[in-house]
Amino acid sequence: MNSVSERNTSSRWVFGIDRGGTFTDIVAWCPDGSVKTHKVLSEAAGSREDAAVIGIRSILGLRPNQPIPAEQIDVVRMGTTVGRGVE
Repeated sequence: MNSVSERNTSSRWVFGIDRGGTFTDIVAWCPDGSVKTHKVLSEAAGSREDAAVIGIRSILGLRPNQPIPAEQIDVVRMGTTVGRGVE
């Protein structure tokens, strides 16, 4: 898929994730062709779990620590806008 407007032709989920310094944004192309979005704090206070995993679980309607069904996911693409300053 090349753009958000394209439909998911897979029978499985496709996730695009942008991890930023404050928020992690998730776009999910659903097997039924619809698109869902979700925003999670990149550094959740008191949570050891990665924001991308939290977001995927939320979109799939899973409870925390419930296994993510990998067989239902086709692709996870992740990028970041987090940079490090020169010291």
